[in-house]
Amino acid sequence: MKHKWSEKTRQPNGDSRKVCTREGCELVCVSCHGVDEHGRQDHWKEWWRGTEKIQVGGNTPACGPVEVGA
Repeated sequence: MKHKWSEKTRQPNGDSRKVCTREGCELVCVSCHGVDEHGRQDHWKEWWRGTEKIQVGGNTPACGPVEVGA
């Protein structure tokens, strides 16, 4: 199943944020912008669920409900 993304919200520093609105997924994609140690523009994506960072970079994690361990 594909994510159903909300409209992006932009921050003054250039970062943007969108949320998967499918029930049970609620994955947050944060597109971050900064400057690396050589002074070059840098861009990366972070994926979050609640306060837990799921991953940085790479492919978008799968859409689906959060699995809770027994």
